[in-house]
Amino acid sequence: MMTREISIENPMMHLARMQEWVPSGREAVLGPHMSALVDWVDSKVVELAIKAGAHEFPVPSLIERSILERAGYVESFPGSTVEQPEGSCMPPAVCYHCYAKLAASSLQEPRLWTCVALCRRNEANEEPGRLRTFTMREIVFIGSGAWVRERRQEWMDLVFAFAQSLQLAVQLDVATDSFFAGDEARGRKLLQQIKGLKFELRAQMDAEGTPLAISSFNLHETFFSRRFGFSLEDGTDAYSGCVAFGLERWALALAVTLGPDEAFRLAEQEQR
Repeated sequence: MMTREISIENPMMHLARMQEWVPSGREAVLGPHMSALVDWVDSKVVELAIKAGAHEFPVPSLIERSILERAGYVESFPGSTVEQPEGSCMPPAVCYHCYAKLAASSLQEPRLWTCVALCRRNEANEEPGRLRTFTMREIVFIGSGAWVRERRQEWMDLVFAFAQSLQLAVQLDVATDSFFAGDEARGRKLLQQIKGLKFELRAQMDAEGTPLAISSFNLHETFFSRRFGFSLEDGTDAYSGCVAFGLERWALALAVTLGPDEAFRLAEQEQR
């Protein structure tokens, strides 16, 4: 990990006093400067995505529960979804919209999309910065296995360099959590870790080096193409992968590492 001295003794408390990150249970109320910083991070990620050839993929604010059931999310994370009227939910991740869009189709060429949505997960994790409601920006790539693996590696290198350019103290690690939950999924969790299907970019959040995952880099292999029935032009199952950015977490890491005033200036300079 690249280390950096964090001068604020209790940065979370300092942000709360500034009314910029006010905890409210498992949520947080963001002030205007923090909200602007979230938008700034998102704009920079979009710039990287468009430069890499990604296309914007607008998604609705809600997702049908039936899509999450088909994706295997409900069975792996029972009780994690937030029900809305008429069988819809707040999405736990943005990429599920993409797989539903491709259902029962044949891909003539690879897909490289970027999308963003307000997401919700009823998780028990009390780690500061892990909110139940949060904004997720994703880069989604769907194609052959080799193409998807190459894109995932490119994005790992790209995002690591981007974080370092912002002076964040970061490291890349194989994720200890997984796409799956429940006792019956232990074998799949272990296989995921052995095969390196999920990496996380973790930022140092205090002088002791406490990490917070701010991005994840995921290979799903053919899991979602089989669930939704989309294939390559030759009839073989497509591979998929994604990069996820927790935008509030990125903003928080910047405010903690740079100090609020310096971090907020990033967004202010963009508005001028």
